[in-house]
Amino acid sequence: MNSELKIIDYIREHIRELIPVEGLKIQFEMAPDKEGVYPDFKAKVSYKEIRFVLAGAVLSQQSASIFNAKISFLKSYIRQKSEIPFLISRYFSQERIKQCKKEGVCFLDMSGNVFIKSKGLYIERIGFPNRFPEKRMGRNPFSDKASLILRAILFDKDKHWGIREIAKVIGLDPGFVSRMAKELEKRNYIYRIDSKIRIKDPKSVIEDWVREYSYKKNTELRFFCLSKNPDEILQKISEIYVPDKIKYALSLHAGANLVSPYALFNEVHIYILKQMDVEWFVERLKLRKVQEGANLIFLLPYYKHSIFYGRQKIKGLWVVSDLQLYLDLYNYPIRGLEQAEHIYEKRLKKILES
Repeated sequence: MNSELKIIDYIREHIRELIPVEGLKIQFEMAPDKEGVYPDFKAKVSYKEIRFVLAGAVLSQQSASIFNAKISFLKSYIRQKSEIPFLISRYFSQERIKQCKKEGVCFLDMSGNVFIKSKGLYIERIGFPNRFPEKRMGRNPFSDKASLILRAILFDKDKHWGIREIAKVIGLDPGFVSRMAKELEKRNYIYRIDSKIRIKDPKSVIEDWVREYSYKKNTELRFFCLSKNPDEILQKISEIYVPDKIKYALSLHAGANLVSPYALFNEVHIYILKQMDVEWFVERLKLRKVQEGANLIFLLPYYKHSIFYGRQKIKGLWVVSDLQLYLDLYNYPIRGLEQAEHIYEKRLKKILES
């Protein structure tokens, strides 16, 4: 709550600077201390003969789940009233600005991005950079080990999980899982029923995850494999016996092509834990290490503990989970977003949104 009060206090003190409209007056009034019943504040707006009231909420975290929940609450609250939904925050990204406008929610941030629309008054000033970037606080639920918790509960979203049960399934210490569960609850990703936890809004969790994750965090080892096309490379891999001690999994377009093909591609990406195991493939596939013109790329994973969670065997080849495919492809520059959205629609949506 302290962070929310700091945002409100800053907006109050700098309102003339943030909305430099001569003759505009905005008077803030804090709501009763009944969380979930009233907006965080109301703002009485006057300009010449125009008068109206903004019903406001404060967004103190950048969690997509909290952002969506605040918008839903405001729209529900003002349904029977003549007030206008209003959201304030440290900063609104272009994506959030677009969503606010789509939902009919006015906004103002501490950097001066503002959109207020009422009968007879229209104020819009956007494009200001973030003057107050948030310092990362608390634990990161999208880090390597912590992501195992989300990977487990996302794909059994209707299940009520006990802390020790999750810890056993993913092989982590119950104390660590308990601490991360508190962070997930803080971000509005889960809710509790007695001592059990359950995922709250899977889609919002994924939205936040892709903002933080990039396949570029992996280390690339680039090779050329003599072949006519990527399909021939995959065929060569499927024809060699890979012992169980060598763990690998295809990802990006090559993996997606096996799971649910959509986009054309020229490179095959393979996750592998140990660099010495890469040499095993080099010898058997007669690969040549190159700087340019690579068509077979091994990835030493950023997610060392979780990369193979949920991996699947398709046509004799190991492929990362659909979730990992989505994460890898989402920000991949060559038709990655298209393929990621295709994977979501065809594979993930029925699991996460059903």
